[in-house]
Amino acid sequence: MPNALIFDLDGTLWDTVAPLTLIWNQVFQKNGTGKVISEDDLRNVMGKNLQEIGRIYFPDMAEERRADIFSQCAVAHCAYLKEHGAPLFFEKKFMEQLAEKYELFIVSNCPCGYIEAFLESCHLQKYFKDFEMSGRTGKSKGENIKAICERNGLSSARNLQEKFAQTCVYIGDTLGDETAANFAGIPFIHAAYGFGSAKNPAAVLHDFSELPGVLEKLF
Repeated sequence: MPNALIFDLDGTLWDTVAPLTLIWNQVFQKNGTGKVISEDDLRNVMGKNLQEIGRIYFPDMAEERRADIFSQCAVAHCAYLKEHGAPLFFEKKFMEQLAEKYELFIVSNCPCGYIEAFLESCHLQKYFKDFEMSGRTGKSKGENIKAICERNGLSSARNLQEKFAQTCVYIGDTLGDETAANFAGIPFIHAAYGFGSAKNPAAVLHDFSELPGVLEKLF
């Protein structure tokens, strides 16, 4: 059995589609972009970082302006989520039970402050040992998963891939998450209740509550 679980955030632990759609549209309107997105539009880009989303939504916009608009989005949605939170895919008591058995981590393609907003609004700080995000490192999700493993003693410099496979798994909802886990050399569990698909996951979750049973069967 692994002794550590590394989670994606959006589509895996919580659902922020509704508040982000509202807040981003407000920012887009304030900046006179003429762009209005739907919740489905947002679901379709979940898992990507803000720079990638900006290029999808505003391909012809000057990069500096695009970066400024999405910086405003990040500030606004982090402030909102820190105060109001968003629907969770799990019961808080269930996360407490997981933390008694496993070390818990988060790696997400999100801006700085976003994971903190999740932990603070849901009062889950004590259950997660460490986290990393693209907004802080500027690196890919796969690189950030590796960084979490290395700085928390989940890796072996002598035989990195073998050690990863023995000690931790990554749980996420998109193909990008699967690619990142493969890059880091750890098994990927697909959260099929989320926003995306997977090609060849080690296991599939149709509900977050299935996780303990899936882990037992997988290992």
